[in-house]
Amino acid sequence: MKSRMKKAKKQLNTDNGKIPELRITTGSAKNKRLKVPNIEGFRAVQEIAKSSVFSILGEKILGAMCLDLFSGSGNMGLEALSRGAEWCDFVDSNYFSCEAIRENVVNCGFIEKSEVIRKEAAKYVVNTEKTYDIIFLDPFYEDTNHKFLVSNLENILNKTGFIIFFHGENLDLNALIDGTGLNIMEERKFGKSFFTILSS
Repeated sequence: MKSRMKKAKKQLNTDNGKIPELRITTGSAKNKRLKVPNIEGFRAVQEIAKSSVFSILGEKILGAMCLDLFSGSGNMGLEALSRGAEWCDFVDSNYFSCEAIRENVVNCGFIEKSEVIRKEAAKYVVNTEKTYDIIFLDPFYEDTNHKFLVSNLENILNKTGFIIFFHGENLDLNALIDGTGLNIMEERKFGKSFFTILSS
């Protein structure tokens, strides 16, 4: 499927450097506010982008096994659970992120449907025996060295699954997926921020 690029008037992030308030937008945990970890350079996916992702996924989120890599506050995975996903593993290497995610999981009522794992994303991906229907990735934009990680993602992605990759304008995603069985399904642009949906 050919890649499609759609622009939006708003950006994923605020321009004043302040971290916006996050909340669950739809589903069983609707309007639950999320704790944001106090981390330098933390960037939160905004509602306009989050809504766009889940609009594309539609009913595919129902009953899905999800993985939220570089999960930060757990924003994407928690939204997925609220909208009917069966399970989500939250993976982040930062202590403060994991603490924030655990608090958010409790607040949203998803203790029995998730696990928070403090580990580097690539190490988790190459060592896990689990497979997933939907994988979210939201690394720091200045970090574009994800070849090893991306090349191993298809090993844990179910046949009809999707990868949602949030990234900046300097990431060459075509180069990252070169030599893999992954394909670009769709791209969306929000100011200087992007998300790309990959499939196998």
